Amino acid sequence: MVSLDDVVDDLYGGPLDGFVARRDAAVRAARAAQDRDLARRIGALRKPTLAAGAVNLLVRDDPTLAGTLRDLGESLRDAERSLDGPALRDLGRQRRALVAGWAAQARRLAAAAGQPVSAAAAQEVERTLTAALADPRVAAAVAAGTLTHGTEHVGFGGVGSGGDDDAGADGGGADGGAADDVGVAGDVGLARDARTARAASTDGGARRRGSTAPGRDADAPDRARAARDREHERREREATRARERRERAVAAVTAAERDLEHVTERYDAAATAERDATTALEDAERESAQAYAAEEELVRALADVRRRLAEARARLPRVDEQLVAARTRAREREKALRASGRELDRASSAAERARDQERRAAADLP
Repeated sequence: MVSLDDVVDDLYGGPLDGFVARRDAAVRAARAAQDRDLARRIGALRKPTLAAGAVNLLVRDDPTLAGTLRDLGESLRDAERSLDGPALRDLGRQRRALVAGWAAQARRLAAAAGQPVSAAAAQEVERTLTAALADPRVAAAVAAGTLTHGTEHVGFGGVGSGGDDDAGADGGGADGGAADDVGVAGDVGLARDARTARAASTDGGARRRGSTAPGRDADAPDRARAARDREHERREREATRARERRERAVAAVTAAERDLEHVTERYDAAATAERDATTALEDAERESAQAYAAEEELVRALADVRRRLAEARARLPRVDEQLVAARTRAREREKALRASGRELDRASSAAERARDQERRAAADLP
């Protein structure tokens, strides 16, 4: 029986046009299997908006996107916490370039899937990806590939606002990021009230500025060391992640090569079987042609025999008549022969008597 994961992959990885029909079919299949809980959970899956569908296609097309969202988002939040203005500016430029590239790729994927993205939906895609960089929970929802609608980062700070450079240097974005109603499969979402987020961001930024301004000069070396330590830790984490990604990539390549070898073996076996089958088919076709030729020859011979038999049957009455006539003539000739035999016997007797008389007459002569 199909699982919920399989249904989710089919629904959120396929075209939006057939979403409802495929979902309803999966619900009917679950009900037919007497799994009411699965049918209920499948029925609760909501069709994505055009923008959410494009983001889902992007995540499913690029397996590295989830890791990039996580790593870049952590770097941005680390830079905000350390009040590292130059790092925020560099990361902000990197974020804008990545988001623009991702959004363009999402539009291409959506168009290829038969669901072209409008300009408004493209902006929603960019806002959703930006929110994913600002909030790890949104990043997790995006990485799942099951968004039902887009979201937007709400608040102040280098991650979410259009003025990354100024806001990052000011440090007001450490607490301001929020996700506004992130929709995921099964109506599981992240929600925050926008007004509460803005108020918390504004108040928190004001308190930080008020508490840190008087001792800014005295604490600068400590902050610098802490920033360097955090940067060192961040780089170590990134190196560890890079090594892990490389190990996973190497393992994936090894597995792919192994699968390729197995597929090649199966292909070779199938090709050999196909050649054998083709040879057997050719032999069978040749034998069939020979059998058909022999059958045609036999049919022609049989037709000739039937023709001659019909002719013989047609001549049979005449032959019978001739036979009767010949037998009649033979009997007549036999009768004539017997009569001739009797006459010959009589003639022989007469000749013998005549010779006897001649001898007696000769004896009587003086």
